[in-house]
Amino acid sequence: MRTSVSLDAELASYVREVTAEAGENNAEAIRNALRHGSDQADRVASLEAEAEQLRDRVAELEAERDRLQSEKQQLLEQHEQTTELVEYVEQERAVERQWREAGLATRVKWRVLGMPSTDSHT
Repeated sequence: MRTSVSLDAELASYVREVTAEAGENNAEAIRNALRHGSDQADRVASLEAEAEQLRDRVAELEAERDRLQSEKQQLLEQHEQTTELVEYVEQERAVERQWREAGLATRVKWRVLGMPSTDSHT
């Protein structure tokens, strides 16, 4: 394809520099500049696609992080509930042991007046 172009002063100066440095004629310098520009456009498109993939990956990782934090919170809550249940069972066992070890008169007294609390929190 043959085409004619008009260049402003800045572009004309650039073509003269490239032509002098590379020992090319004006047409070859312009063709090389266009090839380079085309290559750079392809590179930009490739980098934009890669950036989009990376943004998607970041979103996936953030979702995974949120899911794991939620699971961790659930596990911590379950652990706390289990700990409370263990403490309750231990207290009940202590009361039961105290009842079994008490004499008949003490048991009767506890039935009438109530058993003294073994809870260290009260």
